Amino acid sequence: MVKQNKTIKNFWMIFFGTVALLAVASAVILCTLMSQKMARMRMSQVSDENVYKISQENGYKRALYSACDSMKNLDADLGKIAMSSDVGHQTKMLADVVIHANAVNQNLADLPIEDSDNLMACQRFVNQTQDYATYLLGKLAEGERLSADERAALIDLDNVATRLYGFLEDYSESDSGMFITNGNGAGNTGALSDSLGEVEENAFTYEKLIYDGPFSESVEEKTLGCDGKISHESAASKVSELFGEANFTGEINNKGAMYVFELANGRVLTDCRGNVVQYETYSEPVYGNMGRDECIAVAEQFCGKLGYDVKGVWVSKTQDFVTYVNCATVIDDVIVYPDLIKVAVGSDGKVVGLEAKAYLMNHRDWDVSFGEVSREDAQKAVSGSLKVTNVAKALIEKNGEYLACYEFEAEMGDRQYYVYVDSRTGNEAEIFKVIQNTEGFTVM
Repeated sequence: MVKQNKTIKNFWMIFFGTVALLAVASAVILCTLMSQKMARMRMSQVSDENVYKISQENGYKRALYSACDSMKNLDADLGKIAMSSDVGHQTKMLADVVIHANAVNQNLADLPIEDSDNLMACQRFVNQTQDYATYLLGKLAEGERLSADERAALIDLDNVATRLYGFLEDYSESDSGMFITNGNGAGNTGALSDSLGEVEENAFTYEKLIYDGPFSESVEEKTLGCDGKISHESAASKVSELFGEANFTGEINNKGAMYVFELANGRVLTDCRGNVVQYETYSEPVYGNMGRDECIAVAEQFCGKLGYDVKGVWVSKTQDFVTYVNCATVIDDVIVYPDLIKVAVGSDGKVVGLEAKAYLMNHRDWDVSFGEVSREDAQKAVSGSLKVTNVAKALIEKNGEYLACYEFEAEMGDRQYYVYVDSRTGNEAEIFKVIQNTEGFTVM
């Protein structure tokens, strides 16, 4: 009973914390709106109208990109909640849904969009999603669990969020994504209002009420170690052996000291020991016919050349003749995600970029021993709505702790998910949804 009361207390803390966050967010937005109003009042005092237009345009573009980003996060969280079997994860993601939904609405309010039926439908959808997430948060706080109907409702909402994210992303990347600097004056609303009007009628229909692979952003709070520091002259010698003549241009401190070297047609950053942290070429991607497996082989060979013993574990194809291969250490068939290296391979077979921060920050002698939970028992933690298509073993990092997990690659319709189940507890440790966009595929 004490444990249950503590759990309920934690849920209510998250619940009311979310409400507090919304209050703060709304206050900030109100201040922003007031500032914009004052800016408009001062317009008559601006001598160069073009400068004002450009400033306003930049503000609108920021709001559009923020709305697009928040809708992407909303889409990802809705899909993950519906598939998650862990109450703790559900609670956190529902709190995120409330925040993302509020951000979408506030960003849309900052755009000069004419009222339309579809705009009203969009705002109604975001508001109802926010309200529904708040309702489900309260239910979980009382110790209840999500029902099958509630999961189905979340899936319906997720479908709408996916369509809206696609619309916002396409518009933000198009030439028509302008508001006032297209020569039509400060009162012009651009093509967004018209584009909203062309959204399919069923876009907002729902029942009443994932280039980066898993764990690719797991080094935000870490820094590069600097034991055994060598001089930049010694580092330059190592870089020259790998890439040809390298000219030292300076030292930077960005989560650890790094040396910067210019190449004949690119740039290399090393850590203080001369290990390659980042490589990029200035050449434009060239069309070729390299396949997925060939790109993986090229990425692995390139990493080996730099002294990194890794295997390709995730691939995302882009539209710019570049395949992004995520490589990681693999021990006894266990993927060690903390040791992640991202490699960009052109379709002509040439490596055009590499980033190895995670590997250099995390690499060590890993313990990849598994717990007593069998693969069959672990799969019981995966939602029955998902069809498991592949199972692997993985070491992941969660809240500073390393967990030996079963990785279940799964799908539902055209949706793809990755579910990680702790081999020691049998509980869901993490869940990702694969999002497809103009940059390829992102795991969120």
